[in-house]
Amino acid sequence: MMIKSVEINNFKGLSNFHLNNLSHINLFGGKNNVGKTTFLEALFMFYDRLNPNMILRQFNWRGVNEVSLTPEALFAPIFKDFDLSNRIDIRIINRNGSTESLIINFDKNENRVVKMESIDGQIRTDDNPIVALASLVIKYRKNEGKEQISHLIIEQKGLGMELKNVSNPDKNAAFLASKSHVHPNENAIRFGELDMKGQSQPIVEYLKVIEPDLKGISSIALPNGTAMLYGDIGIGPKIPITYMGDGISRLLTILLAIVTHKNGLVFIDEIENGLHYSVQDKIWEIIGKAAKEFNCQIFATTHSYECLNAAVKGLPLEIRNDFKYFRFEKNKESRRVIPKEFDYEVLQAAVERGWEVR
Repeated sequence: MMIKSVEINNFKGLSNFHLNNLSHINLFGGKNNVGKTTFLEALFMFYDRLNPNMILRQFNWRGVNEVSLTPEALFAPIFKDFDLSNRIDIRIINRNGSTESLIINFDKNENRVVKMESIDGQIRTDDNPIVALASLVIKYRKNEGKEQISHLIIEQKGLGMELKNVSNPDKNAAFLASKSHVHPNENAIRFGELDMKGQSQPIVEYLKVIEPDLKGISSIALPNGTAMLYGDIGIGPKIPITYMGDGISRLLTILLAIVTHKNGLVFIDEIENGLHYSVQDKIWEIIGKAAKEFNCQIFATTHSYECLNAAVKGLPLEIRNDFKYFRFEKNKESRRVIPKEFDYEVLQAAVERGWEVR
């Protein structure tokens, strides 16, 4: 059940934004500060809406490590013009015709006493009421079904979620940020889980495309209680995957996200980061095949002409009809972001003629 089109209003710099004809693999370009990363963040937040860290994650991805526990510091940055009186609207139409909508409002209901509940045991399990200093009201609806309401609450000790009669999102999603890297321990845990299920071999086979000597990967427990991935490249002792270079580490992170989010979504900000231009066509070949095999919808941004060229060269023939490139452009007068759509053949022609389509 992949996303076909998206409408976004009042989320950061995106308002009256419409994007149609999304495909299996989607790449987004455009000038700085035009809204590429914001678009990925909006979509990911749609599926991360029951996570109390749904906003803190976005600060971290953009390199902000500390933030005050106030509505102006925590909540205002996700609203257009930092105006808490705006209402965020995100509407999604899936390929099967189903619709999903998310509405977010700020509620300055100070000192409201609430009882925290959990739908999965991972958010809060105690029965003690807390005092909400302020909150975001998050309303979700699928088709014409019953509206599901949750609250992201600022309390004295941090953030919490008030959940009543809500269900988990239908699709799972992963976000790979450009400014923060996935810790090697996270990759080791993900790989180890796949290995226990006997599902890790596709990862090794895909990595062999850029590291032909790779014979296998192992998740090794370290003395400090963490783990790290080691690779066997036929030289005797296994070596840490991170020693093989940024390219294979970046590709491994992307592949683990795809394989562990089968039938889901993977968002990759600045996909070319850490990848030398000479291997990017192979990277696109691998990503295209993996996305198809695991039925994972890809959303990626780029600033690089080499990345566009690599996508044109590297995507397998059977994947090309499942690829779209969108260039975001901002209207100077209205400041509205307008996406320009390129299918594979149009992008190929543009790249071959040297047209500026970044």
